[in-house]
Amino acid sequence: MDITVLGIDLGKSVCSLAGLDASGAVVFRKRLQRFRLLDFLAELPSCIVAKEACGALITSGASASNMRVSHD
Repeated sequence: MDITVLGIDLGKSVCSLAGLDASGAVVFRKRLQRFRLLDFLAELPSCIVAKEACGALITSGASASNMRVSHD
């Protein structure tokens, strides 16, 4: 599975994920409990992570940066 972009929609307890390849085709869709998100990101190869912009993301974005996960 070659993911170049990962889209994340954060909910209170569940995150919806969509992985896209270089052509923009959806490679997978997945729902994860929020506390499992960082473990999932750590297992992915380096890719762009696109996520909604809200205050709750400041913490998760900082945590992802600390893991050297590429995100915008």
